[in-house]
Amino acid sequence: MLWLTQDFGPRARMIPLPLAVLGIVLTVIQLVWQNLRSTDELRMDMISVGAAPRAAGPGTAAEGEGGGGKRREGWREEARAFGIVLALFGLILAVGLIPAVFLFTCGYFVLTREYAWRESLIYTGCLTAAVYALFMVALEVQPYHGLLRPFVELVKAALH
Repeated sequence: MLWLTQDFGPRARMIPLPLAVLGIVLTVIQLVWQNLRSTDELRMDMISVGAAPRAAGPGTAAEGEGGGGKRREGWREEARAFGIVLALFGLILAVGLIPAVFLFTCGYFVLTREYAWRESLIYTGCLTAAVYALFMVALEVQPYHGLLRPFVELVKAALH
């Protein structure tokens, strides 16, 4: 990526170049961290890792259902993950990037009960401010306003 961005203009390099540098730095940190730890931490008992939890007794219902329940549960988790990504994408298309970040993050924190309402709003506000500062202020990227674009232009005209 670093090599490819050298042919770009200065403004075109503003996003891929810092991301490539950050990726290289994080990769080097990960390699150093993994290789400088003691070998005792890296050892694991493969028998205990691969063993499935056993049922309470022989002939129980859990023994017969072995892989079927896990397969169905895995499918539901995948569908949920795809739904979350589609919800974010739909929000970005409908209301634009900044409101979508706010609504999606706050909704996720509240619905999953990751944080209380107050903490969710604080963390969401900080994340939204960071996204705004990075893209709109530092990189000077014009925001996508989604389907609300006519409304945003109306508000801008009223303020000027």
